[in-house]
Amino acid sequence: MLAEFRLTWRQALVRGLRWGGLGSGVVLVIATAVPGERELPELVWIAVLAPLPLGVLCGAATRLRVFTRLDQRGIVSRSFGPRVFVPWHRVDEVRAERRGGRTLVEVYLIDGATLRLRAPYDGGPLDGDPRFEQKLVLFGQLREAHLYGKPQN
Repeated sequence: MLAEFRLTWRQALVRGLRWGGLGSGVVLVIATAVPGERELPELVWIAVLAPLPLGVLCGAATRLRVFTRLDQRGIVSRSFGPRVFVPWHRVDEVRAERRGGRTLVEVYLIDGATLRLRAPYDGGPLDGDPRFEQKLVLFGQLREAHLYGKPQN
């Protein structure tokens, strides 16, 4: 293995807090939509706040699950589905592209297909990766080495 990329801990934490905040919002909307007493009991507030730590745990699990691995044979990527393997001889170009407020690594294959990698990525101020450019340069260097270099057996 030449390199392995995962979400940074900060990216995983921010992602988990987003999920937890969304869950808390849904519980709060449901709790306030139920007709009856307007004074919410303590149990409802526990139910409203419970998704936050659960979201953080989901973010940590996402960090462990989502990865991109570069080795001598090619690129292995995994998000939530099966692993995807692309050998170096099928890689045409590696670029950084903006998608929905994030900068992602996009791998263009010689047959015209693309592979959008989930890690590494650079997001906004809270979920940015300070080493994203270094990781992107490493992708390019490894691609060039396998394109023009001598294969090692």
